[in-house]
Amino acid sequence: MTEADRTYMHLMIFKIMSSTKGRVSVKQIHKAIEPNMGISIRSLQRYLNGLVTWGLVAKDGETPQGFTLTETAKLLFLDLAKGIEH
Repeated sequence: MTEADRTYMHLMIFKIMSSTKGRVSVKQIHKAIEPNMGISIRSLQRYLNGLVTWGLVAKDGETPQGFTLTETAKLLFLDLAKGIEH
């Protein structure tokens, strides 16, 4: 997978998470992006854990594991959107 593919993957994860109310599961994200990306569930879990490490996504501790965007990520996207407006 190229760096561009990884960047696109992260953007797709953020898009799905921001358009879903509440928690989102790995399977929900996988179902939405797999036809385009050809990624395994395990690889997707690794990407999500990386986003957790960066402080952009939070785990909810439930089974199955769910994820939500952090306030840091929400503020980042808000700042990006405001930049487009100017």
